[in-house]
Amino acid sequence: QEALVTIRLLDVLCEMTSNNSQLQHLQAFPGLLETAVDTLRLTHLAGKQAVNVFTATHAVTGQEEISHPAVGFKSHLIRLIGNLCYKNKENQDKV
Repeated sequence: QEALVTIRLLDVLCEMTSNNSQLQHLQAFPGLLETAVDTLRLTHLAGKQAVNVFTATHAVTGQEEISHPAVGFKSHLIRLIGNLCYKNKENQDKV
């Protein structure tokens, strides 16, 4: 449940960064992009180091993969990073 709440909050942040009127403010927000990239990197490493919720599963059907909290979490992080880099050369260079 906690993972789903976190994913939903991340989804709200993704929606906010999809809105042009709020995008520029969030693109300039100190540390948001760096935190998103670091979180994605650490999530990826955590899945490789031990068997846990972030471990990649290869025997998953399409429906299970979509509902898996780790997949949703990573996809939302990638969406947030993409939104923060949209038409922003400085953020693109950071990533």
